[in-house]
Amino acid sequence: MKQHCMLCRTILGAALLFATPYARAVDIPINNAGFEAQPVAMGCFAVFFVDGWDVHDPNGIIDQGLDVVGGIHPEGGPYFNTPAPEGDHAAIVFLGNDIGGGPAGLRQVLGETLMANQRYTLSVQIGDIASGQGPPPCDVFGFFDLDGFPGYQVQLLAGDQILVQDDNSLAPMLTDGEFLESVIQVDIGPEHAQLDEPLEIRLINLNQIDTPEDPGIEVDFDDVRLTRECVNDGDIDDNGSVNFADVALLVAVLIDSNTDTATVARSDLDCSGAADGADIAVMVGRLLE
Repeated sequence: MKQHCMLCRTILGAALLFATPYARAVDIPINNAGFEAQPVAMGCFAVFFVDGWDVHDPNGIIDQGLDVVGGIHPEGGPYFNTPAPEGDHAAIVFLGNDIGGGPAGLRQVLGETLMANQRYTLSVQIGDIASGQGPPPCDVFGFFDLDGFPGYQVQLLAGDQILVQDDNSLAPMLTDGEFLESVIQVDIGPEHAQLDEPLEIRLINLNQIDTPEDPGIEVDFDDVRLTRECVNDGDIDDNGSVNFADVALLVAVLIDSNTDTATVARSDLDCSGAADGADIAVMVGRLLE
């Protein structure tokens, strides 16, 4: 142990010379996250399958006729009091024919898998569209009664299992013609059952009847963002503090004299997927905090 501690001090001394600040937050790429890929005339909406997103339709009600997905350009129209939260456009999930007939929406399987020792934060702008008739050229569609709100869910999944969701929490605060931000977080430990499974985002119109007179019909979504942040605090021995005992364990893992699975997982301080030399600089940062 004394030999290990001398090695610890040597490694820490070298790491202090070269340690750089550790960037914790990482943006996870989302295809067409702001729904700008398919332009729509100002103040209008359009029906189309949204680039980068698949339809989530467990009851088979999306027909792109009266139950549709597509896009909207809020600025210059009667449907929202402000422009889109990000860019010019937002996504629509309009369920006007099968009101109360079950949820539907959009889903995207991401190119990244679930990683250990991460805090995932998913944020989405939720829109409660107001009634109105769009300007030319979309005035030909006439007036749409969109009063009420059918409810929504925002879900983060891995391997088809829900990790965390916002189940309509903003509904009491939403008013016609405005967007509000939904933010959900989940911490993933070193031994989660869904590790290495593909991440997925779902944006769902719950299709609930608000009132018979004003059922709601449509939910709009914009500015989808997902980040992950390392949540390994460096307390490898899990005793409540970070000290030289944790340094000794890290060194033991790095020289393969400690191969305990849990210890190795907790030694991955930068959440890179493996305990390696880069974790030394992170350990220094934890000791200096």
